[in-house]
Amino acid sequence: MTVDLAIACTCGGLRGKLRAISPGAGARYVCHCKDCQAFIHFLKRQSDVLDENAGTEVFQTRPSRLTITDGGDQLKCIRMTDKPTLRWFAGCCNSPLFNTTPSGRYPFLSVICHCTDPDLRDGAMGPVLGHLSVTEATGDMTGKTEAGGTRMLLSVVYRMVRERLSGRHKDTPLFDPVTGAPVVVPDSLDPADRETVDAAVARATGQ
Repeated sequence: MTVDLAIACTCGGLRGKLRAISPGAGARYVCHCKDCQAFIHFLKRQSDVLDENAGTEVFQTRPSRLTITDGGDQLKCIRMTDKPTLRWFAGCCNSPLFNTTPSGRYPFLSVICHCTDPDLRDGAMGPVLGHLSVTEATGDMTGKTEAGGTRMLLSVVYRMVRERLSGRHKDTPLFDPVTGAPVVVPDSLDPADRETVDAAVARATGQ
């Protein structure tokens, strides 16, 4: 059974859905990497998005499952470093939304679970399969399984290849279907601003 899972920013200015979601339609993880932590601190949403171990819950799936129904003009994205990852958020209320590759030609979508319907989330996505970048987590991680490695990489590649072969990689609200360019020009965080964000992360985590 699949579910059309509603997504929304905190203020409701941006709304959409993830189509036909089930545990088999993606993979649910918690990421503790410093870049994910920095992104949430940059948006000043750490108190309601990060868990007790400074983790961000995400659902990796195919970008063609995403539809934006309202507030698309609120979409913004930023690069936190010189790495290619684009991090998307709603400018109206600084709600974190997605992580993607820099081009629609490489179809990958990591949905930040905080923006999804909390009442349907668990049933639609299934349980958390594991934790990523556990060495960068804070607090007690006892009993929490580390994920990643070859198995996760193969799953990501499999979904990307299926999107490309089917042509569905063009069916996404985040990238131009012809050029593959993001629909909004990405900002790049100034190194000085990144230092400020990293300092905030360090204060919050005690590291």
